[in-house]
Amino acid sequence: MQRLSRRSRVAARILAAAIVALSLLSSVPSPAAGATLPPVLLIHGFEGSPTDFDTMAVRLGRNGREVYALTLPGQDNVANARAIRAFAVDHRLQRVDIVAHSMGGLSSRWFVRFLRGSVSVAHYVSLGSPQYGLRGTCRLPLDYGGQLCPSSAFLAKLNAGDDTPGSTKYTSIFSTDDGLVPVSSSRLDGGACLIRDAGVGHGELLDDARVYRQVAYSLNGRCPPAFG
Repeated sequence: MQRLSRRSRVAARILAAAIVALSLLSSVPSPAAGATLPPVLLIHGFEGSPTDFDTMAVRLGRNGREVYALTLPGQDNVANARAIRAFAVDHRLQRVDIVAHSMGGLSSRWFVRFLRGSVSVAHYVSLGSPQYGLRGTCRLPLDYGGQLCPSSAFLAKLNAGDDTPGSTKYTSIFSTDDGLVPVSSSRLDGGACLIRDAGVGHGELLDDARVYRQVAYSLNGRCPPAFG
């Protein structure tokens, strides 16, 4: 039997890994039979709106998920986190998943860390969120983007100690071609799944089919491969 050269064996392993990655991204996981899944809260970013998630909401609905796209009161992350809390309480939601875009990831994380109370957050997924801030925001008012300044008291408190506390499973999806949020700011230093994609812009993270598959896998407790 002819033995493969070392180079051939390496190439075969790379090919096998690529096939596995493609198989993961070619299908969207379905909820387990009989499983009761929590509703998904969709949290928009700076000056965004619930309609930003129209495409993703349809896809999640087709995959059997109950979806709520929230309207946030403004650009103050703490006030937005209070609004998320009020929505969950008003709708008697005891357990939720969260998918957030851009600054919405910070509003959501403030809710998870400081305001959730008895509300359980199973999965947190951020899309292009500046978890550690953006330098260009440091001259903005605190309630209009200034909280995103890397040296702000808001971020210091949010990221102090473990930035992924509790039993929530955290995923941060970001792109090297985001165009607005650098990958270094999208990290979470705790036990998060970090997905570094390429070839997709900041706004495109909301609609890209490949990103949606990653979101779906993350909401099922898996850490999918990156693309690009």
